[in-house]
Amino acid sequence: MMTEQETPPSTPWLRKLVIPGLIGGVAGFTASFALMRFIDSETVGGLDTSATVAALVGALYLLAAFSILVGTANPGLGARFLNVEDADELREQKRVLLYSGGAMLLWGIALLALALAAPDGPLPQGVALVLGGGGLVLGTAFSVLVYRGSDELMLAVNLEASALTYGLVLLVVGFWAMLAHLGYVTGPQPLDLLTTFYVLVLVASFVVIGRRGMLAIR
Repeated sequence: MMTEQETPPSTPWLRKLVIPGLIGGVAGFTASFALMRFIDSETVGGLDTSATVAALVGALYLLAAFSILVGTANPGLGARFLNVEDADELREQKRVLLYSGGAMLLWGIALLALALAAPDGPLPQGVALVLGGGGLVLGTAFSVLVYRGSDELMLAVNLEASALTYGLVLLVVGFWAMLAHLGYVTGPQPLDLLTTFYVLVLVASFVVIGRRGMLAIR
């Protein structure tokens, strides 16, 4: 029998999973739809499959970065949609989260710029090189700051995710290269490799934090 002080069991799931999931789904669909409309517009005139997939993955990074940065800048709001105990947890981890969001933002900009680069896209190659190279370098620098500012648990998570990423890259890219070498499939384009690295980092991160129970509703 539930007392007045108890919270209905479904409330955390509704507040921390269902509602944020719906908001995230709508935001992701809207961003993807807008990006595809832009790609198909007269400004771009369409992109090949490699560039289109890269642009969508870059947009995913930007959307994730936006969520982290907004939630960190406004802990009261962030506690409503980020999987944290309360706003105080966001305040305590503010510096690390800002660095993490900044890294994802810069990496997203880098991949999106390369996807929209000439000759197929509207962005001059020189500009794409500056945005792509600068985003990768600065994003990596931010990730180093995240590593240095992490506590013991997050250090372990980062190391495990890095190791798993290496294994996934060797497995996925290695098999792709092997099959292409033997003539069974078309070899990956340079942009395909970069996009694959981006995706496998996310996959490895979710696997590791899931194994450690950090995806549980809080």
